[in-house]
Amino acid sequence: MLKRQGLRVAVLGGGVAGLTAATELAERGVDVTVVEPTGWGGKARSATVPGTGRGGRLDLPSEHGFRFFPGFYRSLPDTLRRIPLHGRPDGVAGNLREATHVLSARSGRVGERLTDVSSAAGARNPSEFLRSLGMQVGGRGLTSEELLYFANRMLVYMTSSDERRLGQWESTSWWDFSAADGASDEYRKACVVGTTRTVVAARAEVCSAHTVGGFLEAFGYGFLGRGEVLPADRVLNGPTSTAWIDPWVAHLDSLGVRLELGWRVERLAVGARGVTGAELRGPREERRDLTADSYICALPVHRVGALLERGLAEADTALKSTSDLRTDWMVGIQFYLTEPVPVIRGHILFLDSPWALTSISQAQFWDCDFRATYGDGTVADCLSVDISAWDTPGILYGKPARECTRAEVAAEVWAQLCDGLNGRGRTTLHEGLLHSWELDPAVRNLDGTGPAVNDEPLLINTTDSWAARPQAVTAAPNLFMAGDYVRCPVNLATMEGANQAARLAVNALLDASGHPGAPAPVHALHQPEELRRLKEVDAELFAQGRAHILDGPPPWAVSARG
Repeated sequence: MLKRQGLRVAVLGGGVAGLTAATELAERGVDVTVVEPTGWGGKARSATVPGTGRGGRLDLPSEHGFRFFPGFYRSLPDTLRRIPLHGRPDGVAGNLREATHVLSARSGRVGERLTDVSSAAGARNPSEFLRSLGMQVGGRGLTSEELLYFANRMLVYMTSSDERRLGQWESTSWWDFSAADGASDEYRKACVVGTTRTVVAARAEVCSAHTVGGFLEAFGYGFLGRGEVLPADRVLNGPTSTAWIDPWVAHLDSLGVRLELGWRVERLAVGARGVTGAELRGPREERRDLTADSYICALPVHRVGALLERGLAEADTALKSTSDLRTDWMVGIQFYLTEPVPVIRGHILFLDSPWALTSISQAQFWDCDFRATYGDGTVADCLSVDISAWDTPGILYGKPARECTRAEVAAEVWAQLCDGLNGRGRTTLHEGLLHSWELDPAVRNLDGTGPAVNDEPLLINTTDSWAARPQAVTAAPNLFMAGDYVRCPVNLATMEGANQAARLAVNALLDASGHPGAPAPVHALHQPEELRRLKEVDAELFAQGRAHILDGPPPWAVSARG
């Protein structure tokens, strides 16, 4: 048993998972040290465009990608409420602002769909939920049988037992679950591919139905006002680091947490009783050892792989499976505009964009005069865009994003934005609005001779990846895993998943050490009581090797058999 008094914990990694673990431990009186090589907040942090501030203004803000807090997030908002912020009784959570609308943009604005997702709109029905995802019958939309079949797919997933979700849908791609083969282009675009654009870096052909179905289910319940009623979509009222990460780090410092920035974990030392130390490399290439009673590995999945041959696999051979996990790119680019262009008060899904773009106009949510606060005094807005498909040819150069220069990426994204927002007698975007742009610097070598590199890729939940994902507890009695790739109730690489994984790691550590602190709550996703019996029936059917009672072939497959 580890020491009950004076318990020392080393948290390796200062992203959302690492900072969450440090918060939960420090609040329970544990002695905590956090080491982080790059920047507090990890992929969630914001940055600036150096040298762009003039006349006492701040440099223009930039992000890896805009922060999105859907209504089913429970654990992360609980952490935000506990980060003190002057003048706000609910802490940093008071910096969240509701995004009230979603626009499904289409090429030339033909068939676009604007949906009110605000809490003020009141109770909604499932048809409205489908329309919020850009699905409607008629015109450029789907046929009634296509829409009904997709509604069937959602109902099949929502009434599937946990046993079937892990035993069947985890091994089934979203593409196959949705029966994309043989379907119309519009069905594939709106129902199969389009829905994954809200699911971080996910591709319908490889992402599991367990992941996409679960995300849509959770988002759908929130949209329908089921469970704890929270706004379906919220964003921060300023740059992520300013509105959230900086106050968080200050709070941890006030709790006595040692925060060591610029230090990278090079190797873990392992003995008969677990991890005995971590070898660190500092900002000036100096080396030192960090010792503690327990260790929480909160490194991102692409950095965990590098530690496997440097002590991590020796601590627990089962962790070798993390090398089978796949990552992909979801990269942010910001366009700085000379006039406010809010478009809508919320997110835009560009369903026809080959690079799977989503965007939000940020200045409308920020508690400042953007022009007076940032840049040279001529920038009035920031259109923040996420690029999720880096291997598909674009409309301007006919090349995938990975093969473009940085300038070509910016021009191509701008062209795809214009394609979705201009038309039918309205020009929302034009070159005269564009002041400058900033592409995430984590993407390197686009202008080089070798292949492009992304220093901060995201986990994608491919089929059968659940088995490769680690649990919070390891075979080493004093090593615990945290990160958005660790198994947790939110089966998706998100900030909520990182927060939940950290809570699970802390709870396991407290239990192993005999520490008297109460466990951190890990919030389960909403499960409606009305569907409980249907899930019980499905568990029985699955145990017998039988299909879900509502599962059947798509109408286009039946027609083809004729």
